[in-house]
Amino acid sequence: MHRAIQVSCPLTKRKKDIIKKLLIEYRKTAKAIAGYQWFLFFNTGSFNRKANIKHIRSNLSERYKYTIQYHVVVPVLESFISNIKNRFSEIVKNSNLPEKTKRVLLYLNKNNEWLIKKSEKAVYVEYKNKTVFEYDITEEERLLAKKIFKHILSSWRKPKFKKVSLILDSKTALIEEPEKATHFDRWIRLSTLEKGKPIYLPVKFHDYFEKRRGKITNLVQIEEDGTLRIVKEIEPKRIEGEEIIALDFGLRNFLSSSKGDLFGRKLYEKVKEYAEKIDRLQRNLQRQGIKPAESKRFVRLTEKLSAFIKNEIRRIINRIVKLYNPKVIVIENLKSLYKKFLLEYPKAVKKVVARYGYGELKKKLQEIREEYGIEVIEVNPAYSSQTCSSCGYVDKENRKTQEKFECRLCGYKASADVNGAKNLISRAYRVSSPNLHSIGKALVRQVDRFLKNLSDERYECLRSKALGLLSENPYFRGFSGTALNPMHR
Repeated sequence: MHRAIQVSCPLTKRKKDIIKKLLIEYRKTAKAIAGYQWFLFFNTGSFNRKANIKHIRSNLSERYKYTIQYHVVVPVLESFISNIKNRFSEIVKNSNLPEKTKRVLLYLNKNNEWLIKKSEKAVYVEYKNKTVFEYDITEEERLLAKKIFKHILSSWRKPKFKKVSLILDSKTALIEEPEKATHFDRWIRLSTLEKGKPIYLPVKFHDYFEKRRGKITNLVQIEEDGTLRIVKEIEPKRIEGEEIIALDFGLRNFLSSSKGDLFGRKLYEKVKEYAEKIDRLQRNLQRQGIKPAESKRFVRLTEKLSAFIKNEIRRIINRIVKLYNPKVIVIENLKSLYKKFLLEYPKAVKKVVARYGYGELKKKLQEIREEYGIEVIEVNPAYSSQTCSSCGYVDKENRKTQEKFECRLCGYKASADVNGAKNLISRAYRVSSPNLHSIGKALVRQVDRFLKNLSDERYECLRSKALGLLSENPYFRGFSGTALNPMHR
């Protein structure tokens, strides 16, 4: 498991200018290599980290070109295709296609056979029954797989490599032990655009870098502003806990746990404060005919805001892991979270939270999966804020305000976000039942679950009250009569 950890690297203006020029050429070369890799993908069905790219013109050396291909371009494109595969699988599983067609499509997707024919038969394993099925693959199924893949590909933005950082190995950035200097822990010998004229970057380790135990690799990451990170190989820390917790994203509290704890209570106000400053500055710059990117103050403010959001998200997740020592974390699926950012957050805030927070949250959740072995389950959050976590009754009127929840049926009171988090736990191991992309199916499932609860002896005292409430609740239209009929139970 590898982690890029920032180190101190004071740079002169000359060295910063050399890095900026190097980065411009690095990004142009990455874009050109990506174009060639897509050519390979459409002709062979896969990318190739070791492809011959001598024909690609660049002011960078051949060592640089192959470093870019191996460490940047191909890994990014493979990650992009992996996301497409996940989306392909979701579409097929939630479709009304025949079971045999679904299994064949899933096989083609798993084996990257959307465009190139490799197999004559599809093998599908049903793990519950330990049964293996083998199917002939028809041309219609191949065509359907190709259409689904191309539809997803055309609707998603391909990686552009416009903002990629320098990611270098020992062929282009050699980490060296200092021989005489006592003020620095390492020197990095960085190859530049001028052959035979490298520059030396001084590196000083800080406490956090030292505490993150692990082997220093030969990989270095350098940002446009000169920020430097050295990659360490970290040993995973497995958590032995048995706790299952759920986390609900809110407007005032960034995260609320099913245990009743609230996290990130100041995040919203701080982001709002930053966002409003940036918004005012941007309007002033527009009136003066100045591009925001040309304003040092604008760039400085956006960098501060980005750093604040990223640091807060990491701090909050780290706090949750330390506090609960969880085996499983249940959260609402991140696509729903992204929509929540865009719909619920004020205009000045939602752009920056969606831009900086969404990606950092995905990255941090992936890190705790790898580093601690924590299972992260994403579930459909539809109607969780309107559903009572005590009796299961779902009603718009249950949520009195943005922060308060009170069930109209059983009278249960709680923080709206904490109540929502408790509902997510009950959905954790039923992800395959409600379609994650269908709000209607999620409501039907919630209504059905409540009606089954109502037939339980524990809820007998609520039935007479439920009769009146269900008759006026549009969510239960067509259900209330049979649900409360003793013969039906």
